Amino acid sequence: MRILIILSLLIIGPMMSSFAEVVQVTPDGFHLYKLPSPHQARETSLRVLLPDDFDPGKSYKVLYVLPVHEDGLFRHGDGLVEVKKYNYHNTHQLICVAPAFTTKPWFADHDLNPQKQDESHFLKTVIPFVDANYPTQASSDGRLLIGFSKSGWGSIALILRNPELFGKAAGWDIGIRVDTGPIEEDDRAERIAREWGTVENFEANRISNLVKIRGKDLGDEPRLFYYSTEGVRAIGGVEIHRLLVENEIPHRYVMEPHRKHAWDTDWIPEAVTFLMK
Repeated sequence: MRILIILSLLIIGPMMSSFAEVVQVTPDGFHLYKLPSPHQARETSLRVLLPDDFDPGKSYKVLYVLPVHEDGLFRHGDGLVEVKKYNYHNTHQLICVAPAFTTKPWFADHDLNPQKQDESHFLKTVIPFVDANYPTQASSDGRLLIGFSKSGWGSIALILRNPELFGKAAGWDIGIRVDTGPIEEDDRAERIAREWGTVENFEANRISNLVKIRGKDLGDEPRLFYYSTEGVRAIGGVEIHRLLVENEIPHRYVMEPHRKHAWDTDWIPEAVTFLMK
């Protein structure tokens, strides 16, 4: 394992500061950073996978592989490891980035907890850092989102809330029960308080509401793709599909048989195919 010391730029909102940053090249070949952020309880990790023939003179699209759990926890597998397994960083010439958060992310800014500003952390710390330190296509066409469960929710919510920042989003088994059910009301209220704060903030970040309010902003080409699997999770997936159809929002939706709820169950290839079309 080799350690490189580099000077990096970290942009936090409109402010810019330089600092000495340690980059550790992990055994998997990922560049590992530790990012300070005013939007999280402490610094978080950031992992970057580059094409084997990486050329700093080129510009690359970035695939953001969104996490299901908090920093360092991989209970459902490791998305960046899976992307590398499929060799997409080479076949599609992608910079692949796995951000992290200090608590389980639902990719929204908690309106009562200043240390759980997950959307701001991603948009104001992670993306500017990547754009400042790598030759990225720093436009919506150059930013792609993929995730499952909570991070599938995140990929869809983020593109609906920020269609000018992201080109396409794909999610599998997207953790939609907290939005459309079925889920016990007491459990739902506890989740809302923990992850969003107030009911008003939850409603502002709720996918079914975002579809109605912001869906048309995605334009006339399909920029959303998500799967549901059979069972209780399918109910919410079908409901979001119905809302997208009713609101005439182009998208792709697949209902498929049950498979293990994890990164490594071979759903990624179809998602990446959609993202790269």
